[in-house]
Amino acid sequence: MTPTEAAAALFNAMPQPITVSQLEEYGIEASDSTAKRMAREVLSLNLYWALAAIDAHIPTTYRSAIKDALCESIQQEWWASGRLGDDTWNEYQSELIERREQYAHLVDQEGISHMGICAEAASLMEDQGIISSAERDKLLVLLIDYAPASEYGRLLDEVG
Repeated sequence: MTPTEAAAALFNAMPQPITVSQLEEYGIEASDSTAKRMAREVLSLNLYWALAAIDAHIPTTYRSAIKDALCESIQQEWWASGRLGDDTWNEYQSELIERREQYAHLVDQEGISHMGICAEAASLMEDQGIISSAERDKLLVLLIDYAPASEYGRLLDEVG
């Protein structure tokens, strides 16, 4: 499988940006703008796991090409359509770097599990006022469903 094909497989494994109707299925009421803010946080969580899986499962020579192709797909398919908010992809990069560093610290230094990282993402959204504390448990269930960390590693093992 080529790096482009591996990136496409990862992109296809990632959940689509969350919508208001999907949030309602989890008992979370949100406006369209709130759903987009949540979708960005879910994307950051998924990119953390997907990029970590690339680093863990792919030889160094191919990592950059896969990461670039994955990010290109996200930009073209999801970002350009406005499904992740009004900011540009470049404006989002600092947010993504911050999340990746935060999650990496929790995993690498504190040994936090996948579920713990989902709880951290839920706490971030609560702290930012994206969700209420009453909706935190519902969001945690959604995050566990929408951030399939083990799927990315399994997929890349098949690629390798």
